[in-house]
Amino acid sequence: MTVLAIDTSSRSRVVAVAATADGALIDSAVIGGDAVAASLPRALGGMLGAVDIAVVVVIGPGTYTGVRAGMAAALGIAHARHLPLHGVGSLEVVACGEPGAGVDDWVIADAGRGALYVARLADAAAPSRVPRLGFDAAGARVLSTDSIDVAGLILVDPARALARAVPLALSRPALDPAGLGALYVD
Repeated sequence: MTVLAIDTSSRSRVVAVAATADGALIDSAVIGGDAVAASLPRALGGMLGAVDIAVVVVIGPGTYTGVRAGMAAALGIAHARHLPLHGVGSLEVVACGEPGAGVDDWVIADAGRGALYVARLADAAAPSRVPRLGFDAAGARVLSTDSIDVAGLILVDPARALARAVPLALSRPALDPAGLGALYVD
């Protein structure tokens, strides 16, 4: 019983995981340095045969092209296999990656152009976009799957975080394919 999860929201990598419905990592591919169009098929290739429960996709925030490529791939796989498609936010994935994290910890991601997507762990579903230089964690821990020059950053493994986010995604209603939309943060 396997769920396929896809994260193409990052500026630096594509992540695909096969996981159990309770978030245990079965297989993963993390590919960095290439365009999404080249990385995504390679990341998904070996995992497609095992998917039989659902498909999970990261809905953003993230790169415009990346989020859409991941959503299109996830929708195509879910449709072809007659599986439900579930969504989860980028920072929710980061929040799931560190089991000992506290509600006052920060989860962040690179937003490009000198900005960050940020949220307190407890509010990971509602991120804000802030200038990188204006971000102050005020002594709280800062978690990310991106290597970002921020004081006190704790790097979270992107594949484990995505696998651990699967139960959260599956706890929500499946996405309506006719109304798919990416999460934008101003």
